Amino acid sequence: MNKLSLYLHFPFCKKKCNYCDFYSLPNLSLITPYEKVLCKSFSAFSDKARGYEVETIYFGGGTPSLFTTNGIGEVFSSLRNAFSISPDAEITVEMNPESASEELLRAFVEEGANRISMGVQSTLEEELSLLGRIHRFSHVKEAVQRAKNFGIDNINLDLMYGLPNQTLLTFKKSLEEVLLLSPKHISFYLLTLSPDVPLYQRKAELPEDEAVEEMYFFASEFLKQNGFEHYEISNAALPGYRSRHNQVYWNGGEYLGFGPGAHSYFGSERFFVKDGVEEFIFASDGTERISSPEKITPKDKRDEYLMLSLRLKDGICLEKLAKIASQEFCENLIQKMTLWSKHGLCEKTSRGFALTTKGFFVSNEIISELM
Repeated sequence: MNKLSLYLHFPFCKKKCNYCDFYSLPNLSLITPYEKVLCKSFSAFSDKARGYEVETIYFGGGTPSLFTTNGIGEVFSSLRNAFSISPDAEITVEMNPESASEELLRAFVEEGANRISMGVQSTLEEELSLLGRIHRFSHVKEAVQRAKNFGIDNINLDLMYGLPNQTLLTFKKSLEEVLLLSPKHISFYLLTLSPDVPLYQRKAELPEDEAVEEMYFFASEFLKQNGFEHYEISNAALPGYRSRHNQVYWNGGEYLGFGPGAHSYFGSERFFVKDGVEEFIFASDGTERISSPEKITPKDKRDEYLMLSLRLKDGICLEKLAKIASQEFCENLIQKMTLWSKHGLCEKTSRGFALTTKGFFVSNEIISELM
């Protein structure tokens, strides 16, 4: 049976963070009508997805912990009517610490949610305030314990580095305090600012490149020393706890995205739901908002494989690359990777080449050069 993943976008936040450029809005009065149209949108793909089994479901946002409890039940009921869901599917819910209530957790767990991803970003009050987060680290500790009380042991915690005024010492403190909560997975992302977010407009002074590099290498080594595998550029996990959903994206698997701004890759085509919550709600079932499908060319397939596989510790499989790229391209790649290995940027593996931690940090430049 073919494998499929589902992404459900929940584009609502109590307050927009100072660094965020994801599509979301603070109009919480639209949540209930949004949930109803989201449920209707699944059926448009139920026939096309026959012969597929859903192996992962991801509730992203925005803030999915603002779902209504009635909406959670309706969404899962509609999903089960439209798709065949594996009994051991990984079902992840992104949650903000201050809204991960007992009532909400119970509703998600009763429907089968078994993984939580929580945006911590920092454990320091001054850094959280600067980022515009409305939670405090005390909320994180309470929410993590609450999730564990409901039997959810598979918990990811997000951190950011490269924040204004952040030092290696303050980043180290956040890492240490987060580890005390015993997460199974940690994501650590470099703060990047688009021109339309408040932190950029305030001309926030970010750390120098050397300081950012030091934070990144420290996080990688620190997590390895504590039993984590740095398996992707920005992600580390204890053995057996890699994100199954994200690996679908990174390994070129098929997925369907629902809700404004959500992207899909299904049947060798890419398409997305156009932004606009009100437009999505007033469409009869949301499908009127889907873009025209884009066919994936052989060059697209080759470049995407390079870009995604080099994000992973497992790296490039030369046998797989040879099926989607010319002999000349493969030979050129081997020559460049062999040269870069002498500079510690990559290493030869049993199946091809993989970037080192040093290579991860400059992966954009490496991938651009190869493509």
